[in-house]
Order: sequence, then structure tokens, then C-alpha cells
Amino acid sequence: MVIIISALITTAYYQYFVFAQDEQETLFSLSDSEVANSPIKDDKTIIEIFSYGCHYCSINEENIANLEKRMPEGSRFVRLHISSDKTSGLGRFAPMFATLSVMGIESQHRQSAYKAVLEENIDLSDQGQLETWLKANGIDVAKYQQVSQSAEVKALLEYMKAVTAHYKVDATPTFIVGKKWIALQDREFSAFSDHLLSLLEHDKALEK
Repeated sequence: MVIIISALITTAYYQYFVFAQDEQETLFSLSDSEVANSPIKDDKTIIEIFSYGCHYCSINEENIANLEKRMPEGSRFVRLHISSDKTSGLGRFAPMFATLSVMGIESQHRQSAYKAVLEENIDLSDQGQLETWLKANGIDVAKYQQVSQSAEVKALLEYMKAVTAHYKVDATPTFIVGKKWIALQDREFSAFSDHLLSLLEHDKALEK
């Protein structure tokens, strides 16, 4: 039953989230002054703005891993969690992402975080539920709490808020390419990867 439901969700995703983008704008570019004032310093990047509460981000993990392998030499693929001052919505898990990232263990616990939020209805922005999840995943709670108050975590949170605000990101996943382009997935991911890489390497969009 779970497999069937998952398959239906994935089908619905491509039907309504990807293919329905035909009638919407899915690529935006910033002006020269906006690029110059961007909080992003490295223009050789593709940045995915994602959330642990984003089903589409979760099902794209394997696709993202394949894209990372294709990144040209001298460039980087970066994940940032959507973030704002709000304590609700998709951005409420940003402090957890920032803390796990500074601890150097975010990638190994990402799937567990997705599962907790999307399948188990665990609110990882709630301190009690978060501590239970940390213990279940073998993460030292005291160390986590100490790191969460560090200057590194605070700086990462401010950076993610700045990027989210500057690029007016209000949905996930959103991809920021070369500081200039904001791209939403509008085709199957293999073709979308070609599109992102063309924007990064040639400053040129590919036709669908």
C-alpha cells in the first residue's frame, strides 16, 4: 500500500508540479545590480533552496546526487534551507539544518529528517520532538544544543535568510544558478540538469 501511494504521489508530482509549469514562468534572471548586491559570493555555484518539509525535494535526492557528479571542475553544488524569521512554514527547520551542517553530519541524516517530517508527522522545530529524534539517530543532544548556539550556526542562518530574501524564494525546491538565474523545475530532472548546467557554464537557457 505504501509503495502504491508513493507511486501515485510521484506521478501526481510530475503531472501537476513539473508538467503544469508549461503555463507558468519557471526561469527568472536578476539585473546586474541585483547580482552585484547578492549575498552569494561564489558565482560558480548551483544552489538548491530546499526544506525538510518539501516532498518534491525528498523525491529528487537521487537526481540531485547525479547532478552533483556532473558539476564542472571549479564549480560547486550547494544546499541551503529556505529560511526566514517566521517560526512556521517550510523555513522552520532551518536551525536544525544549520546545526547539523556545522556539526558535519547533515548529509547522513537528511533522509531521516525527511522521513520524520513527511511520513511520521514529527515537528522537528519543536524542541521536545527534536530531542527525541536526535537520540533516535544517535546524535548527542548536549553537543547539538551547544553547536546550535555557536557563531557558525548563527552566521549560516543569517546567510540563508539573506539568500532567501534577496532571491524572493517562497517555494521549494528553487535553484539559484551563477548568482543570476532562478530556476524552477519544468521538465524531467535529467533534462532539467542539462538546463541548469547550461545556465551555469554558458549563461544560456535550453528549450524544453
